[in-house]
Amino acid sequence: MKIFTHKSYAVLTSITALIVLSACSGAPEEKYQTVTLNGNVELQAGPVPAGTIHFRLYTLWFLEGDLRHPLEEIEDFQSDSANFTHTFEYPLHKGTGFAIHAWIDTDDDGVFCTPSVRTDPGGLAWTEETPSSEIDMTITLTDNCRNASWFYPPAP
Repeated sequence: MKIFTHKSYAVLTSITALIVLSACSGAPEEKYQTVTLNGNVELQAGPVPAGTIHFRLYTLWFLEGDLRHPLEEIEDFQSDSANFTHTFEYPLHKGTGFAIHAWIDTDDDGVFCTPSVRTDPGGLAWTEETPSSEIDMTITLTDNCRNASWFYPPAP
């Protein structure tokens, strides 16, 4: 005895897919805030060395509950100056707070440190506040070859 025909199976499959999609569609509406970041880079000791300065922007905290984790990347950019301005879209629907990691490519190889050359200084600045339309930050480079996750969350 045949219970389902090919046509009824296709309809049942489509209905099941719609139910699953509607159950999963509880994601928050995507919402962005245009932010202008004004900043400067300092070296902990001495003048900022020559070289391209690389930046990576993050939400400080991403998601909620058991899935909450620090430092979700927003975007990257570069500057040839220690004083910079950059405009970006902050994802309000994805997290809270703001962080910026910077490093200087002192050997001009385009790579953040290698096993044999570990001279690229890095640093991180952050704020628990979610940025509004404009934010000013100073990033102090304190350690060579340290990614953002080395700096944040800070050790207890």
